[in-house]
Amino acid sequence: MRSSFDEIPRRIFLDSSTLQTLQSYGGFIYENDPVPESDRIYINPLGVPNLEALRWIMRVAERAPFEFALSKNSLREVERRNDASYLQWAYDVLDHWLTCLEESWSDLQDAGRAVAIESPAYGYLGCGDRALLKDAMFLGCDAFLTMENRLPRNAEHLTRTLGIRVLSPVATWELLRPWAALFY
Repeated sequence: MRSSFDEIPRRIFLDSSTLQTLQSYGGFIYENDPVPESDRIYINPLGVPNLEALRWIMRVAERAPFEFALSKNSLREVERRNDASYLQWAYDVLDHWLTCLEESWSDLQDAGRAVAIESPAYGYLGCGDRALLKDAMFLGCDAFLTMENRLPRNAEHLTRTLGIRVLSPVATWELLRPWAALFY
């Protein structure tokens, strides 16, 4: 299945699960370090495929015009983990995002779409996902990248009604793969 170039998300909101995976598995993603066979990533049948896809996405992102977004709600979730190195790393990612944002304030969206997420039609969302999706829409993100298995099952409804694509790393890589060579 081939995607059109326009389908590639440019501004991608990093769900907390993705942010944590980037930090926890940075050696694998950025340096090709092996993941120990005893690692818990192997428990989830989608864990390793998503991790490998995330590695390819980040490899392409080194040269592609992607913006990876975070919000204050992202930092609140990171703070609840009570891990100083994770929090510092999240602040570093946020700092880069704020620099990108300064260059494109006009890309921010009105809050209209974000308000809709409060309706009962989205009752399947937890308050954390709801807050992060609302932030992603306000920040003008094309996609919401998550390592979760549950949230992407509702991706079609969220895309159709709110205009934001909820994607796993595997789904993102499927969109990006046909065009990846343009960025090497």
